[in-house]
Amino acid sequence: MAVAYQTALSAHQGAARSAGGPGDTLAPLLEGARARGVADAFELCGQPAILLGGAGDVLHVGAGAQALLGEGLRLRVGRLAPRDQSAGRFGARLEAALAGGRHGNQDPLTLAAAGGGAMRVRILPFEGGQGNLAQLLKAVVLLERVV
Repeated sequence: MAVAYQTALSAHQGAARSAGGPGDTLAPLLEGARARGVADAFELCGQPAILLGGAGDVLHVGAGAQALLGEGLRLRVGRLAPRDQSAGRFGARLEAALAGGRHGNQDPLTLAAAGGGAMRVRILPFEGGQGNLAQLLKAVVLLERVV
């Protein structure tokens, strides 16, 4: 997943360089560091998380999240895809989070988890990501195994 993140970051850096001043070049680097810090914080806390870009593209999948993927939720061509009838609800919540809204995101979806059992899935907007062109991180998907 780091490859997708680095590719997107490089594209933003190129656009920033063509825009002009030194602040324009530095902004994507600082925002990239911020997003990597968010990913590290989730890992250190033991919270399975997936970081998403503005088009719903997966920027990072934490180790805990990777262990839960495959049954009810999977990665497909760099995007998250639910495997059952919850696809419509998942898509609506993803769209709302990417737009910066919290409508419908308070109650988690329950999907099958890899290795049996279930997981709760919350899709939340990344505060500060909306309206900031340099910020790649726009939403966070939090996963929790249900025992």
